[in-house]
Amino acid sequence: MMPGSDSPFGARAVAPFNTHDAMLEWMQDIAPYGILTTDAQLIVRTWNHWLVTHSGFSADAVIGQSLLELFPDLVGRKFDDYFQRALRGEVSVLSTALHKYLLPLRTPLPEYGLGRMLQTARIAPLPIEDRIVGTITIIEDVTQREMQASILRRQQEYDRLLSDVLALLLQAANPIDTAAQLFPRLAVPLKLDVFFNYLYSPADKKLHLSASGGLTPEARRLVTDLALGEGLCGQVAVRRSALVEIRLQHNHSPQVRDFRRLGLCSYAGFPLLIGDELLGTIGFGSYERDTMPPEVVEVLSKIAQYLSISLDRSRRERELHDAQERLSRHASELEQKVTERTAKLHETITQLESFSYTVAHDLRAPIRSLTGYTEVLLTDYRDALPEDGQRVVQRLHRASHRLDALTRDLLKFSRLVREEVSLVPLDVHELVQDIVSLTPALQEGVLTIEPPLGHVIGQRTLLQQCLSNIFDNALKFAVPGARPRIIVRGELRPEGMPISRAAAASLRALTPEIPPARGLRWRIWIEDNGIGVPAAARDRIFGIFERIPGPVPIEGTGIGLAIVARAMEQMGGACGVESEPGQGSRFWLELAFAPKN
Repeated sequence: MMPGSDSPFGARAVAPFNTHDAMLEWMQDIAPYGILTTDAQLIVRTWNHWLVTHSGFSADAVIGQSLLELFPDLVGRKFDDYFQRALRGEVSVLSTALHKYLLPLRTPLPEYGLGRMLQTARIAPLPIEDRIVGTITIIEDVTQREMQASILRRQQEYDRLLSDVLALLLQAANPIDTAAQLFPRLAVPLKLDVFFNYLYSPADKKLHLSASGGLTPEARRLVTDLALGEGLCGQVAVRRSALVEIRLQHNHSPQVRDFRRLGLCSYAGFPLLIGDELLGTIGFGSYERDTMPPEVVEVLSKIAQYLSISLDRSRRERELHDAQERLSRHASELEQKVTERTAKLHETITQLESFSYTVAHDLRAPIRSLTGYTEVLLTDYRDALPEDGQRVVQRLHRASHRLDALTRDLLKFSRLVREEVSLVPLDVHELVQDIVSLTPALQEGVLTIEPPLGHVIGQRTLLQQCLSNIFDNALKFAVPGARPRIIVRGELRPEGMPISRAAAASLRALTPEIPPARGLRWRIWIEDNGIGVPAAARDRIFGIFERIPGPVPIEGTGIGLAIVARAMEQMGGACGVESEPGQGSRFWLELAFAPKN
C-alpha cells in the first residue's frame, strides 16, 4: 500500500495529479477488457464496466459475493486452482487454445455459432507492499481475433495445399494420374466427395473420362463419355469458363439429371486450357454440401490452372528453366550486394564509434592545458590584465570547463557503446543509498525514498549511472528559488514488455537460485518538482546533445539522458518521462523483475 492510502485502492497524496486514482477510474469505467479483484477468500471486491456490459451482472449484484459461487463451473473446470496459486504469489495465463474462456460471457459474434466469448485471462496476485491481499484477474475478448486467425489458418492451409499440388504436378511424368492420386488429399480440407477429369479428343469431338474419384463403377459408366455441351462437364468445355451449380437435388434441368441421379448436391467445373486450346475439363462435387464457398471455388480454379500448366510442361520446360536460372542469378547478385553493403555499413559504424572515442579522448589534453593557462592568468596576472581582458579570460575559463565536461560525457557514451553487459540481480534501494552517500546535495532532505524499491536484473555500474544522471537533472532543473524535492519509488508491472535478445542471453547465465520472474517488469519512478518538460521536447530529450528547455540557460552537455537511454537499452530495459511545464517531471526506468534471493 502506498503512503497516504487507506486501502489497496486509495490515493497516494504526493503529487498534484493523482495518477493512482486516475488509473483506477480508467480500469473501472473505460478499460477495454475485464478487470476484477477479489480478497483472499475470493470474495469479489471490484467488477469493472466492461464486465458489467458483457456479463449482464451489475457491480452491485456481484461485489461482496463469492466468485466461485457466482460461477460454479470454475470449480468444475478446476480453474479455482489458478486463484489459489495467485494467493500464493503465482501468475497464471489462460490461453484460448487450451481453455477457450474463463468466465461464461456472451459471445460478441453469434454469427460464427459460438456459445461463449473466447477469452485470454491473466490471474495474478494483488500485492500491497510485501503482502498478497487478494487476486486480480484481467480478461480479454479475443473472439474476433481468434475467428480471424481461424480464417487465416484456413487460408494458409489452402496456400500450403496449392503449393504441394503445384510442386507434384510440375514433377509428374503423368499429370492425370497424379491428379487422381492428389484427390484424397484435397477432399478432406475442401469437403469434397467426387472429382471428374475429362480429356478432349479433337478426332471425335468428345470428352472422355480419364480419371475420377469417389464414384462407384456403375456411376462411372454413367458419365464415361460426353459430347460437347452435354451435361455440366460438357457445358464447361463449350463455355471455356468455370461453372458452379448449387442445390442440384432441387434443380430439375436436363443438364444436371445425371448428377442428380448420382446424389450430388453441388458441383464446380473448370476448363483445362493452354491459350485457346482446349485440353479437357476437371470437376468436383459434394454429396453433403448444397453450396460451394467462394474460397473453395478459388482453390479449385487454381488447381485446374496448375493441371493445365502441368499438361503443357513439356512445351514450356526450357522457358521455365531459363527463367529460373535468370532468377537465381539475380538473387545471387542481390544477396552479394546486400552482404557487401552490410559489411561496409558495419565498418563505417565501427569507424565512427572509434572516431568519437578518439576525438573525445585526445581533446582532453589541450582542454586541460587551456583550463590551466586561464587559471594562471586569472591567479597570477589578474592585476596586469585590463578589466575587459579579465572578462575575456573568465569566459575562456568557463568555456574550457564546459568543453571538458562535454568530452568527459562523450567518453562515457563511447565506452557505453563498446561495453559488454553482464546482468545480475540488483537491490535498487542499496544502489540509491550509495548514490546519496556520494552526493552531498541529496543528503539535505532533498531525496525521499518510498520503499520497496525492489530488485531488478541489470548491471550495477550502468543502473547507478542512470539513477545519478536523473538525480543530477532534478537538482539542475529545479525551479529558481524553490527547494528541490525528489521522490523515488517502485512498482511491479505484470504487463511489462519482453526483454531483448542481448538481455535474455545474460539472464540465462544467472544462477538457478535467483531466476527472474517470468514476464514481470519492475519500474523505478524518480519524481521531482522542477521546471518540467514541454510536450514537444519529451520525445527528444533522450537523444544525444538534446537539452531540456528552460526559462533561463542552464549549464549542461545534453548527453546525460542519452547515456541513460543507451544504458537501459544495453540492459534490456526501457526509460521514459511524464511531465508538464511547471509541474515537475516523473522519469521512469524499467527492467526485468528479480524476486528477493
